[in-house]
This record gives sequence, C-alpha cells and structure tokens, in this order.
Amino acid sequence: MEREIFVQLMSSYPTISKMLKSYSYEEILAQASDLLQIESHILEQLPMGGYSKGKTSGAYRFVLLDLIKNSYQYDWLYEKLEDDQSRFVFTSLIQYRILPSRIFLERAYDGEHPQYFDREIIDYDEEEVFVDCGGFIGDTVQSYLEQGFPYKKIFVFEPEEENIEKCKEAIKDKKNIELFPYGVGETREELWLGGTGSSSSFLGDKIKIEGREGKQQIIVSLDEQLKEPVTWIKMDIEGFEIPALLGAKHHIQKESPKLTICLYHIVSDLWEIPRLIDAMNPNYEYKIRHYHKEQNWETVLYAIPKEKKKNKRKIKEGNEKKKRVVSISAEMGWDNMQLTKDCGLIPYLLYKNHNCESVMVGERNGDYPYLEQYVKGLKMEFLEKNNVEECCSYIRKNANEIDCLILYGIYPINVFITMEYKKQNPNGIVYLALDANSAWMDRMEIREPYFINFMKQCDVIATSSYALQRHLNRKWPWKIECIPNGYYPWVGEKKRPNFEQKENIILTVSRIGTRQKATDVLLEAFALIADEIPDWKLRLVGSVEEEFQPFLEQYWKKFPKLVNRIEFTGVLLEKEALYEEFQRAKIFALSSTYEGGTPNVMAEAYFGGLAMAVTKVDAWKEMIDNGRCGMSSPIGDPVAFSQILLTLCHNPQLCQMGENAYAYGKRRFDMEEIVARLYWMLFGEEK
Repeated sequence: MEREIFVQLMSSYPTISKMLKSYSYEEILAQASDLLQIESHILEQLPMGGYSKGKTSGAYRFVLLDLIKNSYQYDWLYEKLEDDQSRFVFTSLIQYRILPSRIFLERAYDGEHPQYFDREIIDYDEEEVFVDCGGFIGDTVQSYLEQGFPYKKIFVFEPEEENIEKCKEAIKDKKNIELFPYGVGETREELWLGGTGSSSSFLGDKIKIEGREGKQQIIVSLDEQLKEPVTWIKMDIEGFEIPALLGAKHHIQKESPKLTICLYHIVSDLWEIPRLIDAMNPNYEYKIRHYHKEQNWETVLYAIPKEKKKNKRKIKEGNEKKKRVVSISAEMGWDNMQLTKDCGLIPYLLYKNHNCESVMVGERNGDYPYLEQYVKGLKMEFLEKNNVEECCSYIRKNANEIDCLILYGIYPINVFITMEYKKQNPNGIVYLALDANSAWMDRMEIREPYFINFMKQCDVIATSSYALQRHLNRKWPWKIECIPNGYYPWVGEKKRPNFEQKENIILTVSRIGTRQKATDVLLEAFALIADEIPDWKLRLVGSVEEEFQPFLEQYWKKFPKLVNRIEFTGVLLEKEALYEEFQRAKIFALSSTYEGGTPNVMAEAYFGGLAMAVTKVDAWKEMIDNGRCGMSSPIGDPVAFSQILLTLCHNPQLCQMGENAYAYGKRRFDMEEIVARLYWMLFGEEK
C-alpha cells in the first residue's frame, strides 16, 4: 500500500473499514510508522493510554490487532450511531487508534458539555433514580446537582475507603442520596482493590496483583442490591463495566434506564459494551462523546431508550393459550436417561410449573420408562431419522404452533433448524443451550456470516457455567446467560442430609471409563493413598465402557488388595437408589478432563451434602465454591488428585464442607427456581 492510498483511506470511517479488511497488519503498521516517523518495533509498543492495568495491553500493536480482528463489530457500531456528531467522534477515535496523533483527539473533544450530562442528549424529569457506579470522591454527584438535574433518589457505589469518606463529605446535607461501600460487578463476591484510592484504582483477583498493596472489597450486582426501578445508570469503573452491566441486566431489560457508560478502559470496550447492551435490550439508541483532548480517556457512550414498546412476548390479558415448547435433538435422538437430565428436566418443569405444552422431538432411541415414571406430562414425538431433512420438515409443518424452540449445542443441524423456524415463524423464540466447554467455544468461527446470523436468531443463549458465561461474554458480542444444571427432588421433598450418619465413602457417578470422565485418574489416585486411608471405600456408579475393561484387568492384577474396597454398582435406574448413594457418601470425586459447564451430577452431590474433589475444568472454582466445599487439582494428574483426596479424608472440617455444599446447592442449584428464571427470559413473564 502506497502512502497516498493510506492517507485517502484514513479520511473517513467507511474507507478505514475497507482498509482494515483489505490490508494486513504489517502493511498498515508500515504506513503508520512512516507517517509518524517512528520505527515499527517502537510504534508497536507505544502505550496508547486509557486502558486499565491488569486487563489487556494498551500497546499500539494490540489496539490495531483489535481493529483488524473485529472490523465487522466496529462497522456495526458505526451504523448504529444516531447522529453525525457521534459518527465524527467515532471516526476520530478510530483514526487515533491507527495513527496515534493528538490532532484526532482534539477533533473528537467536546469542551462545551459536562461529561455524562449533555442536555442535548439526555432527557430528565422529577422521578429520576440515578445510579452512580464509581462514585470516586462524589464528583459525579456534585456535577449532577450543579447541572440542576432533579432526582427522586441517587445511589452511589464506591469501594475504596479513602474515597468513601470524601464522598460522604461531598453529599452530606443532601436528601435521598444513599452511599454503598461496594464495587459493582456481575455477582456478589470479594475481589482485591489495587491502587491508592485514585480514579485509576482497579479491581482484580488477589493472586494477579500479589505483592502489591491493596484491600479486599465486596462487589455486588445492581440487580441484587437495588430492588426498586432505576431510570439512569452511570459507570466509570476501570474496566469492570461489562461485568457490572451483566449484573444490571434485569434493570436494563425491564426498565430501559438511560445509560452513560465509559468506553475507554479496555481496548475492545468501544464496541463490546454497545454490543452487550443491544443484546440485552434492543430498545436503545446510541451516541458517543469524548471529553479529553490530550489523552485517549473519557469516552462516554450515551445509550438512550427509544419510546418503550409493549413486550411482544407478553400474553394478552384473558388469553389462556398454553405456550408450546419443543426441544429437538441434534444427534441420534433422546435416550431414556436424558429425560431426567437438563435436556428433559427443563421442558418437564416448563410443563409442570408454568403450564407449557412441552414436547421432545427426535429419532426413537430405545424405550422410555422415565416418561411415565418421572416426567409424566412431558410429550415425545418421533422422527424417522435425526437428520437435517427430517428435522426441517418437522419444523415446516409445525413452526407456527411452536412458541419456543429449544436447541442444544452449536451443531450444523441446529443452524438449519433455526433458519427454517425463523423463516416460518419470525416471532418464535429460540433458546440455545451451548452445552460446551471453553476449548470447543474458542474454536467457533465467530466472524463467519453464517455463524453471526445463527447467533443473532437465538433469543436466549446460555451455558451452564458462570465461568464460561464470563469467558464468552468477554469474547463474543452476544449476551450469554447462565442456566446451571440444577437439582430436582425426584424422590420427594429435598431434606437435609444427616452428616453424622454418613460413611467413609468416596463416590463418583458417571460413564465409567470414558476419556472425558478420566476414571483411570481416580482409580490410580485411590491406589496411591489406599494404605493411608484404610477405613475408606471408593464407589463408582454408572455403566462401564467396554474399552475400559483392559485397564481394569491390569488394575486388579496390580492392586489385588483393593478388590474389596472399590465397588462398581452399575447403572442405578431408580432415583431412590441413586439418592441413597449421595446420602451415604462423604466425598464426591470428579476427575474429568473437560466438562460442558457444571454437570448434572454436581447438583445432586451438593444436595447430598458431599465435599467435592474436582479437577480444574472450566467451572472448577464454582464447583467448589472457591474452596468452601471442596478442593481441586490439575487435570490428568493422579498424584495431585490423590493428594486432595487424602487431605479431604483427613480434614477435620470435612463435615462442615459437606454442610457448605448443601447450603450452596440450595442457594444456586434449585432447578425449579432456575427454570422459573428461564421462563421469564423466554416469555417476559413472572410465574
């Protein structure tokens, strides 16, 4: 690329977009280096400013790579911006990212209006409930009051002790202003506050900033902390804007508050934050302003709600027609065991608790005794074959009678099913359960048009792990929910386990011998410590894979003394028998190499009051509730796994860990509560 072409392409955003798609990183870098008269290797490391420490590098190299990699996302935002001034500001900021000259920031700079409070953009009234996330020393609230904005209530969130005292001083004598000494994030947790109380203090895991001074601080979500409706949310929280928005999703979805959100702390915030808001609530218009003429700081998104429209999913008053929910298998049809796992339990509870007509569709795969025994009322319809032609034919015939289509996994067949369903029933709802681990999701071709189109047609997208939810929400432009695999009391009301009557049993429940479940790691670990825990047994519940038999034969030859201490029960079809296994055991062992979130069996183990021994799959931290109910070890390491088992067996707090697990299960894994939340997401109604 010649200099003249580069200069011409830099003149507007549409031509910049063309350049980002047509030329390589090296070609753009070379031209920027030449114009700035900075050697390429030095320019690549040039600090661009404005990006939070501990989050992502703000060096020029990563800024340019983000532009190239996500050019379609930037295109989306440019088209979404409501006014010429926003498009001019946006273009100037992109020009600065490619050619970091202060002239572009000076062009973008708005010196006429106060940050967050541009009256030409913001409408207001006497009923404002303003939420200041990142209150610092009270300067934003003071600015709010100085502009003469009326309010009904103001809530201020600030986690740093020194700032809190200054903030209290700034708002004293002011009525109806409440200060919370918390940070704001996705869920309630404790994180480590680094920095010295300045506006650039930042939150992160303690381990990441070990050796630096800091304090543990409580983080809360706005949805949990503020139960009353809000009308306006401001966020300047040093790179925590995305988690905080996720933690305010119900306010955003139900109330459409005005949003004034900083866009500069993380390189990709400029497009990721508007994308996230749009995924949560498409009822917003977007404008951008920039409030610093010398640095790449103080860029603010104004997300202003359009005229509120009635929720098209809301049942009309007096309309008692049942919702019809259909779940289609993407593989070889449903089997009997799946009827009491999440893929059958969710449709069943939508039928049982929410008056839906629930149907599971797929190729017949054996007999279904559970259909009458456990999920009576759930219907099944069978296809000749579980292929694209059969599934799409079923959809063509039935789409207009299907209110919600449930799909599991990002499979090609589900792409075709969704296209056909939305073609026949544009107002129909698609719920996509990702059912996957991070390695699989990271291989998705998220910039391919077919993939983008598929994901945009899915109304609710969920994973069963909070860890994977956070991972994908940071990587993907689509809003990812978390619908955990919870516990349902098939054998009657949930009762508290009797910890005093539990036996010295390590339990696992799985498909014994599969590569995923890594049963060999568990067996080898038990053999390593068997002499040190002579009064403990190992029980394995589930079918044994045929290919695992040679390993077992060699194992018994090597450890003949363990024959009476390791028990294989086979498959326990009766839920009562499985329930008793969890009531008896003290430790649950999961030695997997990977899991698609939190497996169904974990919730059963929580309600059984077992301490957890797990490998570090995606969801390992939440599986053990950050150490409150168990321990973890690296994947595929029998020695390390043996050590956590040994520690747990000898731990005087083992009973307490089991009680913690039971309490944790009740708090987060009650399947009836989980499905009630899903019902609201799908149909916008409380039940």
